[in-house]
Amino acid sequence: MKKTITARLSVQKESTEQFLIHAKKMVRESNLEEGCITYRLYQEIDVDTEFIFYEEYTNMNAVDAHNSSNHFKEFISLVSSILTSEPVIEVF
Repeated sequence: MKKTITARLSVQKESTEQFLIHAKKMVRESNLEEGCITYRLYQEIDVDTEFIFYEEYTNMNAVDAHNSSNHFKEFISLVSSILTSEPVIEVF
């Protein structure tokens, strides 16, 4: 069954450019994963430190593979310290 995920992240203002460098790599590599239908990043219009990852996968196995991938783990380790709060993640 198809899975859709939204992940909302708030980034420190002074770290926005750094975040975008890592996020662009994350989007590029995630879209190459088997089972990934789409992986997009959106930035809030009025609050440039707020971001949403929109992800679609063919099934839960594809989500699990993504979450255990090296690029996912690397992204988390690189951006965790520049977030202003815990990410809000919803799975549908």
